[in-house]
Amino acid sequence: MAEIYEFADDEYFAKLPGVRRELRRTAYAGAARAEAVLDAHRAQGHSRITVTRGDILDYFINLDDTRGDRAAAAIEYGRRQRGVTSGVHALRSAF
Repeated sequence: MAEIYEFADDEYFAKLPGVRRELRRTAYAGAARAEAVLDAHRAQGHSRITVTRGDILDYFINLDDTRGDRAAAAIEYGRRQRGVTSGVHALRSAF
């Protein structure tokens, strides 16, 4: 029969060093795949993939286009104005 420990909740397991390491590794591996997809479709070199860490445990993979036209949504999803173009889907393809 399984024993239940009061201290062992989701937060306890989420903060274990091995879990944190795996979250970080997974985020950076996904960012590398997203960057490869973006590089294959890049017309100009303005946009890039970045990884940011959340307050406690989370990691976020971002498509950053602040140096260019600030068109990250159009790059990812495509656009319908000035001719229809399909998106790159770099973030979606990363996972």
